[in-house]
Amino acid sequence: MTIRSNFALLICFILISGCSSRPKLPLISDEEAFKYEKEYLAEYEQLKSDFSDQSEIKWVQPANKKTPCKVYVGVSKGDDRTLDPDYKVYWDGDCKNGYANGLGREFERATVLNAEALAIYKGKEEEPEYFIQTYHLDNKTQEGDINNRYFVETTINEDNFNFDINYQYGFFGSKEMPYRLITMKSPFNDNILQYKQYPNFSYVLYDMSNNEFDKNKYNFYMNYKGKANGFGFSTPKSGATASGEMSDGSMIRRVQLPNSYFLKIGSVQSEINDAGVKALNAQKYALKVKKQYMNQICKESKSVDFMDDKEYKDICNDSSEIKIKIDEKLAQINILKQQKREQQRQHELLIAKQKQAEAERNQEAWNSINQSLKELGDNIRKNTPKTTYTNCNGTYGGVNCTSTTY
Repeated sequence: MTIRSNFALLICFILISGCSSRPKLPLISDEEAFKYEKEYLAEYEQLKSDFSDQSEIKWVQPANKKTPCKVYVGVSKGDDRTLDPDYKVYWDGDCKNGYANGLGREFERATVLNAEALAIYKGKEEEPEYFIQTYHLDNKTQEGDINNRYFVETTINEDNFNFDINYQYGFFGSKEMPYRLITMKSPFNDNILQYKQYPNFSYVLYDMSNNEFDKNKYNFYMNYKGKANGFGFSTPKSGATASGEMSDGSMIRRVQLPNSYFLKIGSVQSEINDAGVKALNAQKYALKVKKQYMNQICKESKSVDFMDDKEYKDICNDSSEIKIKIDEKLAQINILKQQKREQQRQHELLIAKQKQAEAERNQEAWNSINQSLKELGDNIRKNTPKTTYTNCNGTYGGVNCTSTTY
């Protein structure tokens, strides 16, 4: 073995880099990549009957109307809220042919129920157009095309220690299409969650592209029975996408997924985005309907005899109080972000100093190795016996010899 090969081997052991190849991950077939989806969809087809529509319609006379003026009430067959002894429904609008008519607001009250809905009736036994539904006990409001299940759902959570607001929007499923296409976001969180949810499984996509403190851009996995099951991937903001197979929430192997799999997930995300656009447009129209209703009732002269005037006109209040709370929390979050940025900057400075110190130590090691190799070479030259080779060529008139020493 030569000195050159000894030197290369020595560097390999010292640096432990560049001298071994990483094993290539297996590229799985299209058939294998979609096996979980195929299994879950087949299971869904078998379970369809179990997820059949369990609702029914009731036409109920409002407690505040003396003449026939029935309103539409959809209830669950297993949980009929109209059977509560304290249940009452009120209609703030006109009547025609024994049914509610035109633009108005329904109020539902029961033992543990405080809800209202903005709707347009047609004066006959036909489902009205619902635009806004509010569930006061849950701090939840739905705005949009409620009938066709495209709307924006806003939930506010507030206690003495925290204020939070979350939005879900998209398609919320129907008996004809029993799946959901939902985008979830909050002004207080840079991450966005999107999912297509069937009754038995869902596609889940996390978007962290706007989160400056997260190294990943997207994470995708399939959720089955509350845990990640199937093939998924993680796309970092820099570097290659990592893919793998999950079982019961744990990674069982790393793989390369075929392009068809990424195209499939891209199409699912497009479905979710399209549903989100429809929901946001429906919300805009619903807010126009709300404004029209407010023009009718938000007058000092307007009052009702079936509820407290302050409660009745709460819809007339602007959202400035909520906006103030949102701005206050965003200010707190920005302070925390600035602190985190400074911590990262200090950490990066420390890492840079450590790398500089390590580079200096490596240079000292290189210098030591080079000096040792130089000394080794000098010793080899000193201790190797010299050999003289003589080469003689015959020429006309004599012999010509030359000598070379090595």
